[in-house]
Amino acid sequence: MISRTFSSCIDGVKGKLVQLEASKQNALPQIQITGLPNEVVQESRERVKASLLQLGFSVPTQKLLVHLSPAGTKKGGSHFDLPIAMSILTLEGFFPTDPIQQIGFLGELSLSGKVRAIRQLIPLLEALLNAPSISFVLVPRENALEAALFESDKIVLCDDIREAIAFCFEKTIPRPFSSPPQIETVYSNSLTLDSIVGLKQAKRSLVISLAGRHPFLLEGPPGAGKTLLAHSCPSLLPPLSQRELLEVSRIHSLSGLERPAHLIPPFRAPHHSISSSAFLGGGSSQVTPGEISLAHNGILFMDELPEFRRDAIEGLREPLQEGEIRIHRISQCIQLPAKFHLIAAMNPCRCGYAGSKLGQCSCSPETLRSYRKRLSGPLLDRFPIYFWLEPAKAHTPCDGYSQTVARQLISKVRSAFDSPHMKPMEWLKLKGRLDLGGLNWLRQIESHYPVSFRRLKMLLEVGFTLALLEDREHITELDLEEAWSLRPPEILS
Repeated sequence: MISRTFSSCIDGVKGKLVQLEASKQNALPQIQITGLPNEVVQESRERVKASLLQLGFSVPTQKLLVHLSPAGTKKGGSHFDLPIAMSILTLEGFFPTDPIQQIGFLGELSLSGKVRAIRQLIPLLEALLNAPSISFVLVPRENALEAALFESDKIVLCDDIREAIAFCFEKTIPRPFSSPPQIETVYSNSLTLDSIVGLKQAKRSLVISLAGRHPFLLEGPPGAGKTLLAHSCPSLLPPLSQRELLEVSRIHSLSGLERPAHLIPPFRAPHHSISSSAFLGGGSSQVTPGEISLAHNGILFMDELPEFRRDAIEGLREPLQEGEIRIHRISQCIQLPAKFHLIAAMNPCRCGYAGSKLGQCSCSPETLRSYRKRLSGPLLDRFPIYFWLEPAKAHTPCDGYSQTVARQLISKVRSAFDSPHMKPMEWLKLKGRLDLGGLNWLRQIESHYPVSFRRLKMLLEVGFTLALLEDREHITELDLEEAWSLRPPEILS
């Protein structure tokens, strides 16, 4: 007799369906697990025996072979405890085998039989829900918030193995959610524009950047307010859609991180000492998403940009353009989502006061040149918006965009960019929105300045953002002039 049921494993960055087959063999009592299980899966033999013993089931009585297929995929994780336990119970004859052949199981067992929460639930659960042959999936009740993201009738929550047995063999439905998960949209702990003194033009540049999802580079002396301005961004962004929330939660779950159940876009601010693999993503046995993937559908803030490792900074080029990063391994190429909004801040030199009114620069010309050369021309070419920031005076009023107005403008422009007839933002579509004055101005720029095609396209995108902020459908000469004034100065490159 063979007992069959289902679970899943992580393959690359996605969940993969795993079928468990168990059979008896005429040999000394033991449990053997095959199919490339790692040490955690091998240890499940002892956890399963102890938890079943608490229920009065003395197993095994013979040698039990549990095979995890496909055999060529490495399996890891404590979530195999529950499916292995259910397979053994049916194989030993305590219950019939048919009921579990269309059920998927995810859950770690404590020695007392409690079903504990597991890591990486979302990709694992997704693989089981997408399998047409599976009618139900049992998951730990402690993972209820993550499971609720799928809004699926297939999902059954259980507290312990007794509830799993009752559902599978006695058709007893475990109790539902004790209370529905609360999805928060309140930005109560975020800094707002209204609390920032002065910086009127910097606030406008920030609103333009966030509205059109344009990378933004802030430069200025220490204490000018660069970090303060960047940390106000989460409160300005519109809430995540249901699709975006699932994408963000999937990445955090894959990384083994718990993310609160809210619709606030991610805000990641890694320290400049971070390694390139932690920043871009990587790993040897299993690929782990980096900071740029954890910032997917949100904001990546890089403070002290020149102080980051060179390979980490240069690794931003492709993700900024394509919205994903490809990590190559010997056997496969893994694609991770990385559609983030980049905001970077930097001091003008090592001492921080070159070109500033606050203090005298003590850096030599060679030191200054070496510091600024840490940022390559191709990377700077991907920043369409730049702003030099000087500290505001203490008596300066909190002028510029208010928090409420800024949020409304950003949400309005993003909705226009995301409309079906504007996707993708092609060169011809953008150029077709120029009025006659804007078209003539663009021709003059092309004839007088050595501008890359990427720079011209970003110029039109920023110009279109400015037009949308003023409720115009066409890009005017004034829009292009302001967009041109926002570009990084040539001295940077």
